[in-house]
Amino acid sequence: MATVKPFLGYRYAKPLVEERGIGKLVAPPYDVISERDKKRLAEEPYNFVHLILGRDETGYQNVQRRLQEWIGKGIFTKDNSPSFYIYEQEFRLNSFGRKKRTGLVTLVRVEEFEKRIISPHERTMPKYSMDRLELLRATRANLEQIFSLYNDPQRTIDHLLEEHKKGEEMLFEFTDHQNVAHRLWRLEDERAIQTIRRILSPRTLIIADGHHRYETSLLYRRERREALSDPLFEIPEDYTMMTLVNIHDPGLLVLPTHRLLHDLPEERLDDFFKRCEAYFEVRIFSNEREMEDFLLSAPPYTIGVYDRKRERWGTITLKDPRIMDEHLGSEDVNRHLDTTILHDLIFREILGLNENGQGESEYVDYLRGTKDVFAIAREENKYQLVFVMRPTPIEQVERAVTAGQRMPQKSTYFYPKVWSGLVFRVFEEV
Repeated sequence: MATVKPFLGYRYAKPLVEERGIGKLVAPPYDVISERDKKRLAEEPYNFVHLILGRDETGYQNVQRRLQEWIGKGIFTKDNSPSFYIYEQEFRLNSFGRKKRTGLVTLVRVEEFEKRIISPHERTMPKYSMDRLELLRATRANLEQIFSLYNDPQRTIDHLLEEHKKGEEMLFEFTDHQNVAHRLWRLEDERAIQTIRRILSPRTLIIADGHHRYETSLLYRRERREALSDPLFEIPEDYTMMTLVNIHDPGLLVLPTHRLLHDLPEERLDDFFKRCEAYFEVRIFSNEREMEDFLLSAPPYTIGVYDRKRERWGTITLKDPRIMDEHLGSEDVNRHLDTTILHDLIFREILGLNENGQGESEYVDYLRGTKDVFAIAREENKYQLVFVMRPTPIEQVERAVTAGQRMPQKSTYFYPKVWSGLVFRVFEEV
């Protein structure tokens, strides 16, 4: 089952942190950094964005040189003994109130998906995996976290981590631009480390965030083993860095990812709500507030729709779940998921996007649920239809993984994101 172990972490050196502040040095994960955010972060010459988004015309070779230069100059320091790291995030969001989520930063042995030890829960877009593979080849370092879930109903590990959140052992603390507080502790107590390893050893993991990074780790491990004639002994590439969170952590929050359509031929949009009536019960509202209020207590299988061009707000509710049974078969455990209904019935059947979701990247933008989807749709004149989604229940994620099936891409948005640069790992030890 899941094999975890401590590692020699690299992190920003204390003198630089005291001079600049850790909040100016770290960055969100690469896949949520906008061009505007990248420009802002890059104003700090030692911000981690220069490593995770440092690609130029030569690829990532310049990042490899920069990483080694920063290590050599003492920008980063390396811990002197293998450790786990405790990563706490505290936040307040809309109606959810104040929440606190605690993760364990560790190395995890890379396992092929077929073993069902580490499982994905949603589909990915291959082009992003290749970009991360190029970065991994160049740097031979895990610069960013893979965020995964484990199941510990008794919360034994959570209680143990709480015991080791001691003020004198805290490494970093800062509050980001979304008002999320981040705190990192080093855990080097050997007894606690062995207890955690023992508790996790019979368990399996679900990848919550970082599917592309994990697929990259799989590809890179295969490459290295082939280059070394597949040695029987362990190699550094057998492990990757993860932040593990208990699926029973009360701070675990899943938000929706909304879909915004653009550049679709206008004839496909004619009588959209009318055509939906073949599968859905349609409701039309006077404004977005009425629609949002209805969505708070709407029946299952309901999706909000904003017709930007015609300034119309509505909801569509699947008339009968057996419609999806007929379309996808009863063996598909995701067939009643809102995102599956959207991609299968609306995108493919009603709007005519390509079979198996191909071509959606040309017409669909994704917006995480922390942002005002209506304001962005109005600011960007290109958007035609906006689909307002509701969160996917975490129980549905577990069900899909248990069945060995993947949800449509971006079915979940785990909030907050695990930030990059607090601690990372270089491939130099097993």
